[in-house]
Amino acid sequence: MDRRVFLLGVAGAPVVSHLPGFADPAAAAPAPIGPAPARAAAAKATSTYRVYLPAGPFADNAEAQRLGPAIAAAHVGRFTGRWTTVLPNTMSVVEIEYDSPAAGTTEYTLDVLAGPVLTEEDARAKCPAICASYGGSWTGQWRIVVPNRMSVANCRFRF
Repeated sequence: MDRRVFLLGVAGAPVVSHLPGFADPAAAAPAPIGPAPARAAAAKATSTYRVYLPAGPFADNAEAQRLGPAIAAAHVGRFTGRWTTVLPNTMSVVEIEYDSPAAGTTEYTLDVLAGPVLTEEDARAKCPAICASYGGSWTGQWRIVVPNRMSVANCRFRF
């Protein structure tokens, strides 16, 4: 079994693209690496994608199934039922599915952590990708919250 794990840290929130031994209540076997042709075709046809978000520690599958839908809803996505523990007694992650492009007629703007953004030029370079990493789009607004350490980007979300 290939045990590679790919992490993408965005404003302190890692997104995991594959974890071996992923807990899937619908399947007993671990998920294969990479999309199967049928899954890739289905994903393209339905225009959805999946990411893994930190969820705090889960004691067991029942707790993950109970809390996963609320965590997904807070991120304007759908819980797939899949999760795994990445650090025992410390951190689990849940798989969340999104529509692409974001569906719905409701819009909401929110400031999200963006790491250090120092100038307007820096913001134009970083903030669109930061907002996209949260499933939103950048409004063009940003501000420094801790000089030289942390800024926030204002993102628009549709659901």
